[in-house]
Amino acid sequence: MLPLLERLATVLSWVTSAVARVLLLIIFGVLFLQVVLRYAFGFSLPWPEEVSRYLMVWVVMLAGSLLVRDDQLVRVDFFDHFWPQRLLGYRNAAFRLLLAAMLAVLVWKGFENALFGQRRQAVTLGISFFWIYLSVPVGAALMLFHMLVLALRDLIRGPVDTGPSILNSEI
Repeated sequence: MLPLLERLATVLSWVTSAVARVLLLIIFGVLFLQVVLRYAFGFSLPWPEEVSRYLMVWVVMLAGSLLVRDDQLVRVDFFDHFWPQRLLGYRNAAFRLLLAAMLAVLVWKGFENALFGQRRQAVTLGISFFWIYLSVPVGAALMLFHMLVLALRDLIRGPVDTGPSILNSEI
């Protein structure tokens, strides 16, 4: 079951990375257009700042799930060499499950907030805040999935020595 979940995590992270890259390109294009219009033609559009702000929230939440998958969260590993290897895996799994519980609350409350946002609309875009606020439960759900896969991996295989914390994630 773990190999299947790891393959699914790989596919999900590939899709997430692709979507985040496209959103970053859109942000670049929209902001570039706004700068050119403002400084070359003395005219600016009312919506680019809002679009880039909301798309950036989506990018951050999607990229956060990639960081979780690649085990690039902030950690203090100073005392790890004092723990027996097998106990280290159990400890890591326990911490991951605790984080998964917090992410589950974030998915739940984030979705409630997104539903609440249905009643409001973005000023210049005219779209419901539901689509903007949906970034939180979607990103948290992706993080939750990856966190559970990592916890299961730690329980079954034990801890994986990742060496020094170097950013492996690539958006």
